[in-house]
Amino acid sequence: MSPAKTPPTLEDFRVRAAATGLTLTAEDIEHLHKGYVGLLQLMERIPSHWAWAAEPPHVFRADE
Repeated sequence: MSPAKTPPTLEDFRVRAAATGLTLTAEDIEHLHKGYVGLLQLMERIPSHWAWAAEPPHVFRADE
């Protein structure tokens, strides 16, 4: 697994959100930051030897 990366602070997240040009309230940004940090924490829990199985491949065959 790759080394743990420090998640962005709420202030860093506010700056990045402001750069998007979207009209987000302070509450919106707090919710998005909380979800982003939570997602990063969940991703850290996936062992690297299982990463290939995190999402099954989508295979489309022309003959079917």
